[in-house]
Amino acid sequence: MSSENVFKKKISRRDYLKFMAAAAGMTTLAGCAVPAPAPAETTGAAPAAAQAGPKRKVIFVTHDMNPFFIPAIVGLKDFGKMANWETQFIGPPIHDTQKTIELQYNAIAAQPDAVGFTAVDSEAFIEPIKEAQAKGIVVVLYNTRAPGVKEATGAAYVGQDFVVAGHKAGYELGKYITKHTGRTEGLVVMPIIAPGHFALETRNSAGAEGLQRYNEEFGTNFTTEALATTTNADEAIADFEAKWAADGDKIVGWLAADFTHTFVGRWAKKNNLVGKFAVGGYDLLDETLQNIKDGSVDFTIGQNPYGQGFLTAALIFQELERGYPASDIDTGAELIDASNIDAVMEREALWKEAGKELGFELETGG
Repeated sequence: MSSENVFKKKISRRDYLKFMAAAAGMTTLAGCAVPAPAPAETTGAAPAAAQAGPKRKVIFVTHDMNPFFIPAIVGLKDFGKMANWETQFIGPPIHDTQKTIELQYNAIAAQPDAVGFTAVDSEAFIEPIKEAQAKGIVVVLYNTRAPGVKEATGAAYVGQDFVVAGHKAGYELGKYITKHTGRTEGLVVMPIIAPGHFALETRNSAGAEGLQRYNEEFGTNFTTEALATTTNADEAIADFEAKWAADGDKIVGWLAADFTHTFVGRWAKKNNLVGKFAVGGYDLLDETLQNIKDGSVDFTIGQNPYGQGFLTAALIFQELERGYPASDIDTGAELIDASNIDAVMEREALWKEAGKELGFELETGG
């Protein structure tokens, strides 16, 4: 029978229902229950979820082992448990490009089936990625992929579009400046924990663009200035105090490139400055959410770190076990503010206990 005749052949209602019964697994046909055929009869093999897969070794390396990555670690572990993998998630205690590269080479030397890498620099991370690929190791990037890395390596990426996130944050901050201060001009300070880090620098530049769009729409004249700081709360607060002492009469807002707006909120509460300026930034640390709840931080932008672990692992599985190459996944720019904080806090409560189990000492102090 020709292919033309095959496609022209009419399918009876009974045959159609038989087909749908097999596809759905169990439905009714002429009033009777119809079980689906056994997997071997329909596909030739049991689906992956019904059998243990190969004992794979998968190692993730990050550039900064801070509490942000707790959900990503859990995401990797969750998928690894389902897939019968041995998993590791490692990184330096603070942002350190050279140490990260060393850990990437150590991971390659351990001969894993796949790795998840971050690539926060346009040049430094290309060679480790290429070496892993040359050894037949599947590489999927997560959280950060600097410009040029995809072109040089072809490695897929799971993470935020930092331009989109920055535009959203900058524009949002403009609304809160107007709400809190009523001023039409002033300085927005942009704390950044790792100057030169592609994702953070991109957020800051895009944040300035988002704020400029607000300026153009509402006739305001808010300007921006970066402030190098640290993930250590006491040191960061000292930086904020010094900046406030120098330019407090000009400052109308703080827009962190990372999670240090959390520390701005802590400092503002201690010094009765809540409501004197707008405060925003990124990520979903417990204290960040608590500060949104009490009003010392106006908003934060999430990027689904759990997905950066789980979805990266899923792409690795897809390539290892099914032969489909990994492709990019945008994990979004979720806006969290007073309107949805309760639901988000309930969702994120899981990571408190997970952080303790993973050995993180989370800063949640008042």
